[in-house]
Amino acid sequence: MIKKLLFLAFTASITSLSAQNLILNGNFEAGTGDVFTNWTKTNGGANLTADLVNVHGGSRSLKAISTGANEYSVQLQSDDITTVIGHNYEVSMWIKGTTGGNTVRFSTSGGTAVYGSAFTVTTGWQTCILSFTATATTTKINLDLGKGTDTFYVDDVALYDVSTAPTSDFILNGNLEAGTGDTFTNWSKYNGAANLTAETVEVHGGARALKAISTGANEYNVQLVSDAMNLVVGRNYTASMWIKASVAGSTVRFSTTATSANYGPNTTIGASWQQISYTFAAKSTSTRLNLDLGKSTTTFYIDDITFIGANITLANEKFENQINKVVFYPNPVQDNLNISSESNVKSLIISDTAGRTVKTIKDPQNIQSVDVSGLSNGLYILSTDNNQTFKFIKN
Repeated sequence: MIKKLLFLAFTASITSLSAQNLILNGNFEAGTGDVFTNWTKTNGGANLTADLVNVHGGSRSLKAISTGANEYSVQLQSDDITTVIGHNYEVSMWIKGTTGGNTVRFSTSGGTAVYGSAFTVTTGWQTCILSFTATATTTKINLDLGKGTDTFYVDDVALYDVSTAPTSDFILNGNLEAGTGDTFTNWSKYNGAANLTAETVEVHGGARALKAISTGANEYNVQLVSDAMNLVVGRNYTASMWIKASVAGSTVRFSTTATSANYGPNTTIGASWQQISYTFAAKSTSTRLNLDLGKSTTTFYIDDITFIGANITLANEKFENQINKVVFYPNPVQDNLNISSESNVKSLIISDTAGRTVKTIKDPQNIQSVDVSGLSNGLYILSTDNNQTFKFIKN
């Protein structure tokens, strides 16, 4: 009984799970020769081949020789994927080039076509992401690889329904309760510090809010800035805050501080509490959220700020225990779960979320790979004899 309670306590502590990868054979492992199961070479087929050396995960990747023509001149297309009209999706791939500096993009087929922005590829493995809203019940994903004059290697393509994926709030102290006097923990006054003070009467929730006296100059002349957040480049995030003005009709905006900034629209604020939001694709892994409050000539009250994004593990993203140097990958996994450890793993147990043991493996030397192809799709917990515990998604 105690063992089961401990297991349930552990599983209850898991706050974010990997979403279901909707792409079939996104790791390109299935297929023979230069054929990729569940994918079609719609253009430039001779330039799309299998590679066994430059892989991000597993033993096979896609090699694409771009022609310097149109994006779609070298194109690999997925099978139809069931999508929900109105749901937000995120497609990603790991990619690298031989020379660097050339561009690729994603596009979609089915419903209203979506064309992603040009993504500049380097010589190291990196992720390219496109966020889009489905407009049809089936969607195909296109890898448009023909624009540059380079050889690209692509692996571990994934598509997630962000509308049903777990999310996280990345802002610290968004309710502005932490801090003393007119300071706000996890926030900095970049401009107009004297105009940014704590408010204890006009609050939306809790005991403290932000009072901002606008100067009628530029948006950024009165500006509160969050601590840096670790984001995924290309992923959509939504910043929100509750705000009211002493006199209706003035405007504020959101922006970001990063390698390349985002600027939201100027939003008109009324005299009653309202929630305003701004959704954008992250341009940098390290990003700060800016509240730009200096454009008008009024007093604003701000409270309950959030910064919501999907908490999704990218395909084949590795989990590493820094203390014992144990690495499990890929996650999510379809067939073989690989284990790399400085100390030998001689036995392991895989359990489902109900605590039932579904697989036990022993090896007197070292376990380096586990075949999980026979498991049903879902979440599992892997425990090793050297006291490592790891959660993974089988799909």
